[in-house]
Amino acid sequence: MSNPQAAATAFASDFGSMEYALKRSPQYLRRDRTVAEANWDEFAKELGREFFDHVVQSGIAKTLIGEPPRRLLKDLQWDPPITSPLSNVTQLIINGVCRVRNSYLHGEKFTGGPEGQWERDTILIEEAHAVLKEARAFALQAAPNR
Repeated sequence: MSNPQAAATAFASDFGSMEYALKRSPQYLRRDRTVAEANWDEFAKELGREFFDHVVQSGIAKTLIGEPPRRLLKDLQWDPPITSPLSNVTQLIINGVCRVRNSYLHGEKFTGGPEGQWERDTILIEEAHAVLKEARAFALQAAPNR
């Protein structure tokens, strides 16, 4: 297993850089908010089914897609109780990459828990990072065609 903290720090840094770029693009700035927020939904939509299929075929996110992370509710229960595999690009970006980022930055990764949780947290972070890097490359490659 790689160094979990180093993997998480690298992911958070790249996520922050990507979010910065999205907020400064008129296409990916949420228009329904008074504060500047990246529109990850729009970014996912632009990546499209082709990107999701590419990620599935490449095998870079088997756990992220097959056993996606859950979200912590205010009653401190995890939702959903049992996950279903992610089935489209929006779920991959929002319920996969963004949720892993949120869980890490809000303190829900590397806190102990069931046996093997540190290993799973590391895998989710590494896979979310791989998807993020692939999405950036995919978007840059598609940019001249827009």
